[in-house]
This record gives sequence, C-alpha cells and structure tokens, in this order.
Amino acid sequence: MSISLPPLKALKVFEAAVRTRSLTIAAHELHITHSAVSQQIKLLEEHFGQPLFIRLPRGVEATEAAQVFYTEVRAALDRIAMAAEQLTLTGKNRIVRVITAPSVAMRWLIPRLSQFQIDNPRIEVRVTTTVSEHFEDVKDPFDVVLWRSPLERSGFECVRFLDDVSAPLASPHYLELHPINKPADLLQASLIHLSVRADAWQQWLIKAGVPVKKKLQGTSYEHFFLSLQAASTDLGIAMGSLALVDDDLSHGRLRQLFPEVVLHGQGFHMLHRIADGGNANTGNALKTFISWLMQMGQASAYDPRKIYSADSST
Repeated sequence: MSISLPPLKALKVFEAAVRTRSLTIAAHELHITHSAVSQQIKLLEEHFGQPLFIRLPRGVEATEAAQVFYTEVRAALDRIAMAAEQLTLTGKNRIVRVITAPSVAMRWLIPRLSQFQIDNPRIEVRVTTTVSEHFEDVKDPFDVVLWRSPLERSGFECVRFLDDVSAPLASPHYLELHPINKPADLLQASLIHLSVRADAWQQWLIKAGVPVKKKLQGTSYEHFFLSLQAASTDLGIAMGSLALVDDDLSHGRLRQLFPEVVLHGQGFHMLHRIADGGNANTGNALKTFISWLMQMGQASAYDPRKIYSADSST
C-alpha cells in the first residue's frame, strides 16, 4: 500500500514551532523567514485537513492532536539524525551523545570518563550541557540524558542510576570563623540558596527539628556549581547533592554538617535510547555505555557510614 508522507521540510518546521511555541523563533532557529514557516505549517494543515496550531496573542500552541503527533515526529527526527551520523561515521568510532546539566557533567560524569575511554577506545562519548530546568527545551539529538527527575520520550527508556541525597556543606575555614554546633545555629549563618530549589533549606531545617518562622536570609544562585563555588570560597553554607561533591569531601575542601539529617531526592535518572535495533555496532556501544553508567552510579551510592563531617580530620 502506498503511504503519503508529509514533506520532511514541513515536519522540521512543525517540530521547531511546537517546541518553541513561536513561529518567529522557529524561523530564526531554522534560518528561514517567518512567511516560509507559515507556508510550511499551512502545507501540513492542508495535508492533514485540520488546523495544527492555536494562534495566541503572543506565539502559538499546538492542538491536542498535533501535540501527540509532535511526540512521534520528534523521536523520528532524532532517529534519522542518529542514523545519518552513524552512516557518515561507518568504520570509525561509535558515538554516544550525552546531554546533562553542567554540574553533573563537571562534578560526576567527566571525572569518571577517562577510564571508560581507556577501556573502550572505539566509543566516543560526546557530552553536551544544558542549563535549562525544562527537558522540553533540549533540542540537540541525544542518546542519553542525565536528569534530576524521571523523564519520558517515545523510543527511550528511563532508569534511576544515581542517588540524590542533599546535605549542608561548608568549607573548613568558614566553620572555623563561624562555629556551627547545632542545627538552629544555621539560622544565624550565611545560607547559600539555589533558585531552582528555593525550599531546600526550609525542608532540611524542618527535618532537623528547627522551626522556620520567617523567610530565610542568604544569597541565591541560579546554578548548583555556582552555589558550590561560593561555599568553597568561604561565602557561606550551601545545600548540595553529596554525589556531586564526593571529591571535595574526601579531600577536605568541604565538610558535611549534621550527617544524621539528609534530604532524599527522586534520584538522578538516565533517559536512554532503546538500543535494540538499527546498526548493531552502535547499539552495542550504547549498551556498553549504559551498563558502565549503572555501575558508576552503584559505586557512588549514598552510604551514611561514609561521612566527612565538620569534626572529621579526613
């Protein structure tokens, strides 16, 4: 049976318009004019015999049916991009494309990658970072995404691979200048907040039995690696994920306060392409990398006995 496929160019424009919720932004991203975007959208709407977007005062919004279609189109375009890249690289190194936050890349993934590359010289791991907290904003093709919450996408599988346990962290020098003897003393300390997790300190203090009657003071940073840098340079006490500061703790650059009280998050999750078809070598490379990530996550599992507290000399 002959199947009438919509034009690929129109599908690329459709994908960009749904993702950005703007014909203008889609045009800028694709390096075409606004009218060209409108024309391609019109072609698709004529092809399907129905409107695909609701025009809003500022931007557009996909209809419910178009949103379902978008999910499949996005996954198909990713698969085409990966297949094209692998065809280009036939006989060369197999590529695994990873997207994650800068803090996870710098403080957990990259320090461990050297041994993986030594053990697997024919697999090239390309790491791209994103500062967005919204998975929908990720537009680069990928095989693996490391995220601080579960994710969903057609053609992919999501698994939890790393514990996300947070605790107060400070430099030894800061603690010498500002002794913290009990959790309530933190109310008088310079607290470092993370804007995307603004309630973390309040949650920890309540769990530690400290009533919080007013808004907590302190400096707020947009990204975790900035808040961690602030704590390392004696600017205050940060709330950080222990998996991302293991090296700082073991070398005494930071110390964990009140280790008996921690916050357990959902965990770091890995959204990975299902490696069960297509190029066998590519699938094997991805499976190898996924297996390695799971092993590294298990090796970094939270252990309450492994504590580098404010009173510890190690």
